[in-house]
Parts: sequence; C-alpha cells; structure tokens
Amino acid sequence: MLAFGALRLSAQTTPAPAEPVYGKAADNKIYAQQLVNELVVTYPELGSVGLHAIPPGKKDYEIVAQNRDLIGKKSSADDLEVIERDAAKIYPWVIEGSPRFSALAALRDRSGTIIGMAALSFKRGPGIDKLTVHTRMVAILSELSFKIPDREALFKPIP
Repeated sequence: MLAFGALRLSAQTTPAPAEPVYGKAADNKIYAQQLVNELVVTYPELGSVGLHAIPPGKKDYEIVAQNRDLIGKKSSADDLEVIERDAAKIYPWVIEGSPRFSALAALRDRSGTIIGMAALSFKRGPGIDKLTVHTRMVAILSELSFKIPDREALFKPIP
C-alpha cells in the first residue's frame, strides 16, 4: 500500500469473470441429443446442429442439445426473436475457423406447435447459397418435427 498524506492507495486485484461452463454433448443423455447426433450423421453437409427449448422446471430458452459442448447456454435475443416471430434467418458465419451458413428456424413438434428453435450450420461450398440452405433447412426440420411428439419428449432420458 502506498500512502500519500491522507490518501492511501491499495493494489487490489479483482479476479477476471469466469468463463461460463456448459454441458458436454457426450454427457447429454436425452432424446433431443439423440436427434442432433442422428442429424449430423445423416446430413454430412451440416457442420453443427443445436436445439433450443425450455427445459423442465426452468423458464428460459437454452441450448438443450448440440454437437458442440454448449449444453445449457442461454438463447440469445436473436434466437428468441426466431421463436417468437416464427422467423427463419440465414446468414454467412464462421464457426471454429470454418465458413458456414447459419440457418435458424422455429423447432416444431409433430402437431406443428413451436417448441423452440433449431440452429443448423451448413458447410459452404460450390452451389451452396442462401436459397439452397433454406430449401435443405425446411426439408430437414420438416422431417425432424415428425420425430418429436411434444416438447416433453425432447427431455426423455436415453441410455
């Protein structure tokens, strides 16, 4: 501590805020994660897939399944807008150094009820543009919705 007359200055260090710790995809043993894993295998053009929903006992949307270790990350304002407005957003993005097209759209159950949001990341390449991404996204999400009876099904444990 340095003293200058009545003024005393102390060198206090404030710890840097901790980086958030999210759940690991490999440890996520729910039906939603099984769906994500199946999508990534079935559609090699997908670089990543994330499903957002409100988990049981919670009140906010978050990533409930992802092939990256982001389980539990709160949904952003952009994500919430997609859900609330039943919107689709497609834009160029870079994920972990790889150029992609990110495609966000409402996630629906079998009855057509919006239960969250899906984030699909398409690998970029020849012939891949916003229109082809939109067409693929609609087809993939339509197929996915038939596998989801309701929101609660996303959280059923799997072995």
